[in-house]
Amino acid sequence: MTETTHSRLARRGVRRRLGSAAVVAVLLSTSVAQAAVNHPFGSHPFTYVNGAIRPNHVTQAQLDQAVRTFYDAWKAQYLVQTCGPGRWVVRANAGGGNLTVSEAHGYGMIIMALMAGHDPQAQQIFDGMFAYFRDHPSAITPSLMAWNQNDSCQSVGGVNTASDGDLDIAYALLLADKQWGSCGAVNYLAEAQNVIAGIKSGDLDQSGQYVKLGDWAHPSNPWYYDSTRSSDFMPDHYRSFLNATGDPVWTNVLNRTYQIVASLQASHSPATGLLPDFVRFPLGTPEPAPPGFLEDAQDGAYDYNACRDPLRLGTDFLVSGDARAKTALDKINAWIRNATGGNPSAIRAGYRLDGTPSPGTDYRSMAFIAPFGVGAMVDATNQAWLNAIWDLVVATPIGAEHYYENTLKLLSMIVMSGNWWPPQAVTGGCEPSGNSLCTGGGTMQRVRIQLGRLGGKPNDETLQLRARIFFPQGVPVTSLTEGAQIRVEDLGAGSAAIFDLTEEASTPVPAVSAGVCDAKKDGWKVTKVMTRYRNGSTALDPPTCTAGSARGLALLKYRKLGDRDLDVVVQVRKSSLPTPVGPLRATLVLGATQAAGDAGACGTSAPVACSGKGGVRRCK
Repeated sequence: MTETTHSRLARRGVRRRLGSAAVVAVLLSTSVAQAAVNHPFGSHPFTYVNGAIRPNHVTQAQLDQAVRTFYDAWKAQYLVQTCGPGRWVVRANAGGGNLTVSEAHGYGMIIMALMAGHDPQAQQIFDGMFAYFRDHPSAITPSLMAWNQNDSCQSVGGVNTASDGDLDIAYALLLADKQWGSCGAVNYLAEAQNVIAGIKSGDLDQSGQYVKLGDWAHPSNPWYYDSTRSSDFMPDHYRSFLNATGDPVWTNVLNRTYQIVASLQASHSPATGLLPDFVRFPLGTPEPAPPGFLEDAQDGAYDYNACRDPLRLGTDFLVSGDARAKTALDKINAWIRNATGGNPSAIRAGYRLDGTPSPGTDYRSMAFIAPFGVGAMVDATNQAWLNAIWDLVVATPIGAEHYYENTLKLLSMIVMSGNWWPPQAVTGGCEPSGNSLCTGGGTMQRVRIQLGRLGGKPNDETLQLRARIFFPQGVPVTSLTEGAQIRVEDLGAGSAAIFDLTEEASTPVPAVSAGVCDAKKDGWKVTKVMTRYRNGSTALDPPTCTAGSARGLALLKYRKLGDRDLDVVVQVRKSSLPTPVGPLRATLVLGATQAAGDAGACGTSAPVACSGKGGVRRCK
């Protein structure tokens, strides 16, 4: 990766110059089962702190409707299904054949979680964005997202991260846990915790006090390692990460962030409070980066990265009441109101830290205007200014600007209208309940169970199970030939087992070390692409080899997809199976003992509904 290409393509190229071609979103089938929405848009589940304001010259209903209207336009313009079945992205069109960047992906996932209840597709699209995120891991920190993909859906420009995208993706997953719960196809909370762990190891400096430019910034290159972006200052995210993990590193990052802000304002922008795009020496005496540090001559100015700072700091004050956020924003608010004479139309698209406009910025940009609206919410003296910003934001059509400006506008409108909420401050969310076989393991997704020949000739029934197990901490590959336990339960029949090959109820699939009952018909086989167990003897319990103990199991096959996904196929023939009531739940343990399930080498599905008649039931 060349660092200048990394930052310019992801940010400046998309912000100013690109055309704004409309994107018609190809909608997924609405038949996909969706979880209940716990906090529908417009329900205002969280009240901002005392002293916070919002536009007061229009009604709350008008504020909410303005957001809905702009969201609908934003969705039609930028949200697209591409790069595989069910995958969704925010099309950034950042030049040079670019499709999207992780920054856009993080924004989109947050927006989906907050707009649920207005958009009936929100969870379906969120899950599609999550799938796309997992399809494009960083080569350095696989639990994080590669920063840039082209129109061929390939990660390009260095398969590594940009920290802001990672921070927003983790935060969005925490929102999703509270919005829809984590008992469905995706365990949002476990996923969030995994991404947060990746941010700690990949995007934080070794002392755990500041956010690096990305996981590519390494101590061997102190020019970039000893640097940060002010737009990566997301204190409200750090608070949520602390709540979700209990890790005190996030308190350290939070406190150092505000120390950096205070130092920069005191020493480099005492008259304006403005922060630079890039900051050098975050652990020493912070200072603006020099011109040409990473992007261009404005790297040390308040430009197209730092323009997000009032949104980030303002949001933290609204949810936490932290006086440090208000102190920083009071300086910025006093300066910008005075510099524009209280007219937000006079806001320029970039400033030096002393408040003089940067060269070539004599135009209007929602990337600067809308975040100033969130920053104004910290004090009632800004009420008329906030009202004027809201009116200008609402009056500006989506066609006037591009992806970056319009997305920051939408996020700012959500906050200004009172529809932002921190995940730790609301109710909702759940963890997959699991069962006695599986504790803290993976999530079984894309589950398809088909039963055949039901109610016909005795001991002639068939069962096929196909699924993908997602392991947040990685597939336990050492367990793949250590035996297996398989259970399919009928939740509609009191969790009665339809098919059960387990240590606690019958006989598990033996480990490779246990031997086989028929060397020609039974046994494990491992190749580069799959791990397979076949049984033709009907016996699972060497050396006793009880006939029929396999209960019809013919095939168990694994195919590892990346570090965290395992495709599973189970085939059962000539078995005795009841006709299910449904829904069904499947559990698979990668091991023949209870210890394997207790250690999390296992996966459990959410309930899957069944349909069909006669001798066939299909459950998915």
